[in-house]
Amino acid sequence: MLTPVPPSDCQRAREAVSVQLDGELSELGSARLSAHLRDCDACTAYALEVAAVATRLRAAPLERPRVGIALPARRRRPGLQIAAAAAVAVAAASSLAVGHALRSSNPPAQTATQVVTAPSLQQDIVSQHILAMERKLVPAGTLRVGPVLAL
Repeated sequence: MLTPVPPSDCQRAREAVSVQLDGELSELGSARLSAHLRDCDACTAYALEVAAVATRLRAAPLERPRVGIALPARRRRPGLQIAAAAAVAVAAASSLAVGHALRSSNPPAQTATQVVTAPSLQQDIVSQHILAMERKLVPAGTLRVGPVLAL
């Protein structure tokens, strides 16, 4: 069985040099890199060389490719469409099951104040549907919202 070799300090420092050139090195990482570069001449030379290459690349003018690049057309994957349809079917079935369970279960006994202050879930659903239909059918200026009769 192979055991992973922990990265050396020089390997970590060289990775940190790259991250620093991208402007993504944390303060702690920057402090560790500076401490390592003070003691390691090889990593200091590496950091200077990589910084020079990055500077030249960033300063170079952009060029258009001489050869046209054409990407192949994407093929539709029927398996993906089948999976999406199956997910929709499962969501619809579970929604119907929950709705059926809510309609068929007997609600717990409620006190008179609960009935007056909080409408039941079924009443709330009906109210939302009626309001949604009314907004579609009636111009916005004539929209009236009032109490909904219980079914």
